[in-house]
Amino acid sequence: MTSSVQLPGPVRGEEHAAAAETVIHLVREHARLRPDAVAVESGETLLTYAALWRRVLVIAAALDEAGAGPGDRVVVRADRSAGVVAAALAVMALRAVYVPVDPAHPVERTAAVVSGADPVAVVHDGTGFPEAPAGRVLPVLDVAALPDPPGGTAPPERELPRAGDAAYVVFTSGSTGKPKGVVVEHGSLVNYVGWCGSLVGRSGDGSPLFASLGFDLAMTSLWVPLAQGRRVVTVAGMWDQAALFRARDPRYTFLKLTPSHARFFDVLAEPPRYARATRTLMFGGEGLDPALVRTLAPRLGGVRLINHYGPTETTIGCCAHVFDRGTEIGTPTVPIGTPAWNTRAHVVDEQLRPVPPGTAGELVIAGRAVAAGYLGRPADERFVDESELGGPSGRAYRTGDMVERLDSGALLYLGRRDDQLKVSGHRVELGELRHHVLSVPGVADTAFEVVRGPVDTLAAFVVPTQPRTGADAKDFGELVRSVLAGVLPSVLVPGEVHVVSRLVVNANGKCDVRATRERLRELAG
Repeated sequence: MTSSVQLPGPVRGEEHAAAAETVIHLVREHARLRPDAVAVESGETLLTYAALWRRVLVIAAALDEAGAGPGDRVVVRADRSAGVVAAALAVMALRAVYVPVDPAHPVERTAAVVSGADPVAVVHDGTGFPEAPAGRVLPVLDVAALPDPPGGTAPPERELPRAGDAAYVVFTSGSTGKPKGVVVEHGSLVNYVGWCGSLVGRSGDGSPLFASLGFDLAMTSLWVPLAQGRRVVTVAGMWDQAALFRARDPRYTFLKLTPSHARFFDVLAEPPRYARATRTLMFGGEGLDPALVRTLAPRLGGVRLINHYGPTETTIGCCAHVFDRGTEIGTPTVPIGTPAWNTRAHVVDEQLRPVPPGTAGELVIAGRAVAAGYLGRPADERFVDESELGGPSGRAYRTGDMVERLDSGALLYLGRRDDQLKVSGHRVELGELRHHVLSVPGVADTAFEVVRGPVDTLAAFVVPTQPRTGADAKDFGELVRSVLAGVLPSVLVPGEVHVVSRLVVNANGKCDVRATRERLRELAG
């Protein structure tokens, strides 16, 4: 007689009803109930909720007149300004879909995103916008040039979006060499801000917005404060220590950093004293090393800590672990905790079968956190139906991340299942990098590694088609790097390009990047 082991079901987040159908409904409600509260602080500009909502209606009316409507995509040049915040809200208030484009992206990358988005209009806040894709003539709206109606009036209210409408599309690194757009619905976004808001609490004064709005890392610092009726403080640069960490009264509700960001500030002559600036410090984008927490601990008195996890395809974040500087962490990394509201986490093997607690498996996220899919790609192997995992029918996403379920029920991040990397919180598909490097004339092969430091960077090892040594090899490496800088976001451009005669392979026939670097050192020595 055989016995079977009863495997646990998924780790479940709490069931919660959304506070409103969309974030747009929440912002409009704050404009009615707290009209004089500051919504956006951008330099000397203080925009109240009443003024913000008025600008939203003005911009939405102008977009309507330009031909944008429900379901259409509108590209927004995502400078960190009050006008851009109003523009993003206006696009969504129109029941259209906003597509943020990082102004620091190279022209070719921007063109690829705009082409993939297939927008009906583009919007900027007085900064201009690159040309539309070849053969397209698009309306270009400068929101800075739109006057407010006289007498403090506003255009009439309009029908607001619904939970099932698409809210935004964020383009991420794509394995085929082209960025791919992740479509996120309003219902998923409002679920996220409600859950994340419950973690950070309602005390304090919002959050600084310093990361690129072209990536979803910044969206926590944008949408959570606005959903709570608190303040978004735009910061010009992510390395501006004085602006980010100066003493505030009241302190920020939360401040979100990547571990790499925190390591950079920690090695400065006067590292930040977090306790004077924020009530909660949130880490996201990368695995969190307990050693970093111990290093920061002397400056974290009274600060709550949150380890936040989630790919773009799971609506900014889908798991979190709340702790403080005194928490004993006996695992290699700080756990990523438990799922968001109305979300389930399955830990499975390659056949999508559940694995026992304490066993490594791939993390599959299901439920409200899961995005609607990739723009223009109705089917993708990463998006599956939860019924394939023994759950109810509905969207699920294979993260490609390996995790372990701890005895406490919390999840522990173990690393990637595939060849994807994370650099300073940004996802990097090696397929995209390879595509661009191999397109450089004279390159035969390439490999990559992440160089850990105060700021993580990428290193590339390039095999030329013809032997190159000395100054010739150095010049060729600079050529490769300059070509990549012209087509990729800066975070994807390798900080080092090493020209090598061959890549070292291990006994399994796979590229051994560490051995390749060691061989390079030996030859240099």
